[in-house]
Amino acid sequence: MRFISRSIEKAGWVKFLVSFLFLFAYSYWAFIRPGFWTRASDAAAPLPETLQGFPEGEPARAFALLGEATSDYLIFQAVDIPFAFLNAMMITAAIALGLKALKLSGTPLRFLLILPLLLFTSEIFEDALLFLMAADYIPDVGAPAIAQQALTNIKGAAAMLGTVCALAAIIGAGISSLIHLFRKTS
Repeated sequence: MRFISRSIEKAGWVKFLVSFLFLFAYSYWAFIRPGFWTRASDAAAPLPETLQGFPEGEPARAFALLGEATSDYLIFQAVDIPFAFLNAMMITAAIALGLKALKLSGTPLRFLLILPLLLFTSEIFEDALLFLMAADYIPDVGAPAIAQQALTNIKGAAAMLGTVCALAAIIGAGISSLIHLFRKTS
C-alpha cells in the first residue's frame, strides 16, 4: 500500500510533534473551552458518539434532550471533522515514526497504519449520520441508529488501539533515538 510506505518514509520527530500540537490545540478549542461541544454535552450528556456498545434508545434519547442546544450539536458535527483528521494524522505520524526508528517498516506491523484510516473513515460517516438524525433528515431510531452505533464502536476501537500503538511507537522511537544519539557521541 502506497499510503503506508509513504507515511513511513516521511516519518520524523518534527512531523509527529507538529501533528501532536495541532491535535492538542484543536482538542482544547473544540472540547474543553466553552463552545458547541460543551453546550450540547451539558444539555444531553452522554452524547451518542461517546457511548460504546448498542445502548437501547440511543441516539433518540440524547436528541430529545438537546432542545436549544441542537444547533450547537449540529455545528459540532462539522467541527468534529477536522478533529478526526488531526487525530488520524497524529496517530499515523506516531506509528510511522516508531516503525521507521525501530526498523520495522517491512514487518506486518506496518499494517497498524490502517487504524488511523479506519478511525477517520468511521468518524466521518458517524458524524454525517448524527448530523442527519439530529437535524431530523433521517429517523434517529432503527437502521440509522444501529449504523451510527456500529460506526461509533468501530471508531472507538480504532481510536483506542491506534492510541495505544502510537504511544508504544513513540516510546520505542524515543528509546531508539536516544541509543542512536549516545552511540554517535561515543
